Amino acid sequence: MSSSDKNLTVETATNLLPFANPNLSWESNDETSQKGFTVSGVDNTPGKKALFFILEAKPGKEHLVQGFLKDINEGVLQEPGAGPWMAWRYSKTTFGVFEGFPDAEARRAHINGPGGRNFLRTDVLKEMLAHPAQVHELDIQHGKWGTIFGQIVQPVA
Repeated sequence: MSSSDKNLTVETATNLLPFANPNLSWESNDETSQKGFTVSGVDNTPGKKALFFILEAKPGKEHLVQGFLKDINEGVLQEPGAGPWMAWRYSKTTFGVFEGFPDAEARRAHINGPGGRNFLRTDVLKEMLAHPAQVHELDIQHGKWGTIFGQIVQPVA
């Protein structure tokens, strides 16, 4: 365990995050357990969109989730309609991603593009995750877009 891992709590998302679903399971016979993720939210309203998802690693599989997030990032770098994009870690086993899109069409392009297609790797998801990933489709209400981590972002010409 690295020194940074020692400082992370052992709490899971289902214990700490109010929107996490504690009832997800790989043992279910429904469609969710077969595809490796659940989706909540709506996709038919105008405006800026986002995806927010939670990945709960099985104990000892945290490194696999970190690699999976890097794979998604590599795909997102090829998607002009995706961004901002950031992966995060909440606790020792809880990870997630926030990603923004100018509209629902760009979000759908991402889901079907090189970044989103990582979630079709069901065998990998089942090996590393405690339960299916939770994907939340969001409508963005307000935001600050020109600065990231204290640095002004220059527009692409």
